[in-house]
Order: sequence, then structure tokens, then C-alpha cells
Amino acid sequence: MPLSMLSTLLLLMGNIGGAELLIITVLLLALILAGIWRLLRPAKHTVIVQQPSAPVSLADELLKLQQLYEQGVLTAQEFEEQKKRVLR
Repeated sequence: MPLSMLSTLLLLMGNIGGAELLIITVLLLALILAGIWRLLRPAKHTVIVQQPSAPVSLADELLKLQQLYEQGVLTAQEFEEQKKRVLR
């Protein structure tokens, strides 16, 4: 609905004077411009900050391998191979 039609409609409603009509028109225009701005503004860039992980110590790696071996997850041969890999 064009603003002139809206203005005419508001004037016909009753006790709305020129100042009130101007305020309503300005507010409607501001809402329309805000909507257009939201559609046209550039998108905000998302920045993902990855926290550096704590370095795993050699002792921690060997302890994990030992636990996996004791739990039966690793065979003796797999345990020795992984231990050699960690110690390199």
C-alpha cells in the first residue's frame, strides 16, 4: 500500500492531525528502510577459534597403550609396535 493511500486512510480515521500523520509516516518509512537494510547488509563472518590442545606427553601415550594392552584391546605384538611408534 503506497504511503499516500495510507496517509489518506489515516486522515479518514478521525482525529489524526498533520503532525501525527507525519510521525506515523516517518516511523513507517524507518521500518521499511530497516527491513531493506537487513536484506542488503553484508553477512557477518563467523570466526571459529580453536583452542590449542594440551600436548600429550610421551609418558601419557605409553600409559594409554599399557592400559589398552591390559584391557585386552591390544595384543602383545600391537602393543610393541605402537610403543615403538611412540618412542620414535
